[in-house]
Amino acid sequence: MIINIQQLTAFLPFFIVIFSLTTVILSISYSRNHFFTAVFVILSFIAVFFSLFFLTSQVPLDVGILFHIDGYSIFYIGMIIIASISTCVFSYPSLVRYPYNKEEFYLLILISNLGAILSIVSNHMSSLFINIEIMSIPMFGLIAYFNNKKHSLESAFKYVILSSIASSFLLLGISWVYSISGNLSFSSINHVLNIISLNEKLVVVFGIIMILISLFFKLSIVPFHLWTPDVYQGTPSVVLSFFSTVGKISTFGILLHFLSHISSLNNNILYFLLSLITIFSMLIGNLMALFQNNLKRFFGYSSISQLGYLFVVLLVSKNNYLLSLEASSIYLCGYLFSNIAYFGIINLVSNFYNNSVNSISSYKGFFWSEPGLSSILTLVLLSLAGFPMTLGFIGKFYILSIIIKEHLWIVGISFLVSTILGFYCYLRIIINLYLDPSNILLGQKLNIFKNWLYAPSAIIIFFSAMIILILGVYPNPLINFIKLMSFL
Repeated sequence: MIINIQQLTAFLPFFIVIFSLTTVILSISYSRNHFFTAVFVILSFIAVFFSLFFLTSQVPLDVGILFHIDGYSIFYIGMIIIASISTCVFSYPSLVRYPYNKEEFYLLILISNLGAILSIVSNHMSSLFINIEIMSIPMFGLIAYFNNKKHSLESAFKYVILSSIASSFLLLGISWVYSISGNLSFSSINHVLNIISLNEKLVVVFGIIMILISLFFKLSIVPFHLWTPDVYQGTPSVVLSFFSTVGKISTFGILLHFLSHISSLNNNILYFLLSLITIFSMLIGNLMALFQNNLKRFFGYSSISQLGYLFVVLLVSKNNYLLSLEASSIYLCGYLFSNIAYFGIINLVSNFYNNSVNSISSYKGFFWSEPGLSSILTLVLLSLAGFPMTLGFIGKFYILSIIIKEHLWIVGISFLVSTILGFYCYLRIIINLYLDPSNILLGQKLNIFKNWLYAPSAIIIFFSAMIILILGVYPNPLINFIKLMSFL
């Protein structure tokens, strides 16, 4: 396999991450400096983000048989980089107080980020499996990194077991597909489905189902969701910001890319099962969120519903792939910035009080001590609920338009019922913010902009909220940009 200069230059963002990774390892071995490592990694991610604009002139492009880079993969990588930058900024105040080695945290972020962005452009089963593992394994360490936090080791242990099961399903599926196709590239699977006999097709379909189950585990979709609330509850909020965005965005991008390459598979049973998964994910997620008092556990169940809404685009991806990409990109963009602001606020408050402040009741009357953060949290929750004039509404409007256009009436009814349940869930937290304060802990002002340690986190939270609001009122720049990506 010969790689030319154009293909090498197209890999510039990945080379920057690898260079940063190597530099951090060398700096740790030579002399530890937390501030230098944090600033260097953040600047590296910013360099990666701007290098993506250079990449737009190179795509679409195949790099050997393992990778395919196009406009949408660049957009997904951009979202992953934004999530990584915010995680590094949020983590600095937490790590300043951490009594043990701090620099390895950024090392794990870099490794996981490298796996995530490479998995997005993977066009071959072998590179897909390797990069998913590169993304997932550092997350075990990130979840358990603050081992002085309650439940963090327990959450890491649960995630290790379930991630191992998911990887086993992925390997099993790949082996079954390879036994018939004799090739592991995505395009070859689609070609083989057109020429093989019925019995051989059943073997390939079984392999594809195993691969999908593995990805569903990663996305915590019903019925593969039982691990989600426990892992979310025990994971530090700064890690959860990374875990719930980078992991979900990259895995969904993989799923959508993979399904687009098996368009020859006309299996009504598979479509029916996907519809059931979509319906139950939308309903069960918000239904279970009604009974939660822990903000992390609440968001764990809420994320199941959010992914359930997103799965609607998979039902039509075969017939209208470009519309599916456009809708999912807009929805994930809203989900990304809502996640960043939501967990950023929880992390900021927890850092200020040097204690995990995760219960909904702890934020009772929060508005009267912190009107700015409370207003941002209100905006974020309204966006997640799909309230008009927020970016979350634009995403849900796209999903609803797909449902109506494709006449998915049962899915549509489930979507509306789930949205109503979601409104109640989010309003319960919002109302709690504006009640009379009864908690002494949150009776003090944070004065975040007067403290250099918290000011960068507050700035990112503020800009995330502004993006949610501005693109919710005027979404045309985002829509036009995403459409532009489809022509690359």
